[in-house]
Amino acid sequence: MQQRKAGRVRLLAVAIGAALALGAGAGEAANFSGTLYFTHFTGGQNVWKVPYAYNESTQAFSVGAQQNVASTNGADGIIFGANGNLLVGGQGSGNVYEVSPSTGAILNTQQTGTASFHLTLAPDGNTVYTSNFGGRLNLVNVPIGSGSSFQNITGDDGGLTQVSFDDKGDVFYVNGQPNGGGNVGRIDLTTGVTNRLFSSVTPAHGIVFDPFTDLMTLFGAGHTGTFDETGANLMVSPNSTFGVGDFDQGAVDGFGHALVAGSDSLTFIDYHTSHDITHPDFTTSVGGFGGIDDVAPLTGPGSNPNPNPTPEPATLLLLGAALAGMATAKRKRP
Repeated sequence: MQQRKAGRVRLLAVAIGAALALGAGAGEAANFSGTLYFTHFTGGQNVWKVPYAYNESTQAFSVGAQQNVASTNGADGIIFGANGNLLVGGQGSGNVYEVSPSTGAILNTQQTGTASFHLTLAPDGNTVYTSNFGGRLNLVNVPIGSGSSFQNITGDDGGLTQVSFDDKGDVFYVNGQPNGGGNVGRIDLTTGVTNRLFSSVTPAHGIVFDPFTDLMTLFGAGHTGTFDETGANLMVSPNSTFGVGDFDQGAVDGFGHALVAGSDSLTFIDYHTSHDITHPDFTTSVGGFGGIDDVAPLTGPGSNPNPNPTPEPATLLLLGAALAGMATAKRKRP
């Protein structure tokens, strides 16, 4: 009995190894599908979602029908809270709204005292950071509706557009214009003191941390940019890369893809082979997104607590086939 069990274990190991080896040889291409939540700056029905899918092998990207989720008094930044509800920055209303993604009901509201644009969720999930363009940093307590405070900004830059955390707890900021162009640096959230790293950066508008490349990633003015966590090695995409004039906020999925809002379009970027979003493997823009403003994160703080997107890697399919073969071999054993 022990010999048979050991044989099955060895067979399982061989099957897994063969599946992984075949997967690596096949380039580990995958199909991805998910749902992207986004806002419109044009008012009315301004919180939306859309299903999307991408095939890495054929480089085919598609979107489904756009579905309205909610209508808030102004909408710009959009993220998920840790409880799975949407949080929406209310532009000139100065409110941050908590919205049910399933019913569209506005569950809670918090006034910040200034306009509220981009949103960032702290890694512990207890604070939402938002600001006016070039203004102070507002700290909204979670749960929404339980109060807010603010931090004045001083140092190399006297205001900011958005902050973002890397995976080590360092905090970076952009101080940019509505369509991009501005400064990038580090910020001490306790004191509000900024330390500028780069000046006059074209994509200085949206900022996120990308776990796929381990780089801070920028979006703005139809460009992408990256720099490392030491605050060095700034890279900006060439002018002709994406063929659009405006990028606002983008969302990376952790698998080497990004979805970016801007120019009344949704731009998809695949950089899973190049590992460089400024020099991608493939990019395409889909029209029909008039007034699109920000997109919700797909990974990290502020992303949907439910897995999104869902990958179907070739390696997993091969592994399933190998395990099925092992089961067949077991049944044939005398």
